[in-house]
Amino acid sequence: MSNSRSGHDISTSESSKTTDVTKHHTLVEVELRRKSLYEDLVKSVKNWIFDRSDGRRRLSEMQMSHLVLRYIFNKKATISSSKCDPVFISGTSTVARNQLECDLKNINIRGAKELADLIDDELTSAARKIRFEKFEKDEEVKLSTSTENELIYRDRRQTDFNRLAQRYGREYYNAAYALGLRYSYVCLTGHGLARQYKEETGRSADDLLACECFASAFNHYFDQYHSAFPDLEVFFGSRGSFFNINWSKQPSNMTFFVSPPYDESLIQLAVDHVFNALDNHLVSQSTFIFCIPGRWTNFKALDALKVSRWMKEFVDYPKDKLPFIDYMARNEKDRIIYPTDTCLITLSTEMENEKEQFRQSTTTKKRRNESEEIEDNENPMNTNGTKKIKYDLTD
Repeated sequence: MSNSRSGHDISTSESSKTTDVTKHHTLVEVELRRKSLYEDLVKSVKNWIFDRSDGRRRLSEMQMSHLVLRYIFNKKATISSSKCDPVFISGTSTVARNQLECDLKNINIRGAKELADLIDDELTSAARKIRFEKFEKDEEVKLSTSTENELIYRDRRQTDFNRLAQRYGREYYNAAYALGLRYSYVCLTGHGLARQYKEETGRSADDLLACECFASAFNHYFDQYHSAFPDLEVFFGSRGSFFNINWSKQPSNMTFFVSPPYDESLIQLAVDHVFNALDNHLVSQSTFIFCIPGRWTNFKALDALKVSRWMKEFVDYPKDKLPFIDYMARNEKDRIIYPTDTCLITLSTEMENEKEQFRQSTTTKKRRNESEEIEDNENPMNTNGTKKIKYDLTD
């Protein structure tokens, strides 16, 4: 019997409900192929931009890589489904295309539609190759004996970020290697920031009423967390993408810590997603704590949160005041950082109830005042000779 399997077989098994990592035998081989295809995609985008740039407007390698990653993440947030490849998202996303147009406009390059078509075509082609190509069974990933926190696969070395493989054990080495490889080639290894939830909240990691909405297998504190790549991170406890959350299965009194990547379009999508749940009463007695930049100009998402009828608390932290943990830092001294000005906005379903009670209370008081005002007009002075005070209570 052949040890090779098609990407179609892999996709089918990985979309099932099992989280038994031992049943997945081609995780690394498939990811190595994804890496090659992703590098081809980034190269095509770089060539397209280079042909339309001059020396003054040229983007750095990292900036171009982030442009591609942002485009893919916007697609994942808006059109991704269990049938999509976890990296090469097929289909068209208006949000992704609009953001790409803004990105190109910032560097005075036209042709956003042309570039978007190019990216979408390459994503579709890559997804098709992953789906139908045959892959040999993985060899065993090993832990390096000479270098700390490194995994080895066929002489290819990969950092064991936050000692993920070592914490989970040998059966998870291949999955941890594949996940670390993906975070590396899509340039996410410098974005593993998380708040100090243990110190800030005093809650235990296994608290069933606390959930991180934008985390990863590498950088979460609470056991309940959502992440970008559930196809691999499900083996390490991920509940899938926050944008695909099943609100009906969430318990009451849940606290959702919403700390999306500091990308304006993704933050707006996260805010809209939460507002939709609140507007349509999809959650009960729940709290959402947003952690987003506090000094961006023309920041519509922040403005919407500030005036929300569910807004309970707003705290603005200048830079160097709110610490974050970089779980993917290679050196312990680089683990705690203060990246930027940050604000925390707490939304609560209780606020709407309290405001409704206040509205009803003020309505009753208004009616009472109107009645008293009529009496005062007939008898303007109280029996003790003082004038009654009329309180103008409004909603």
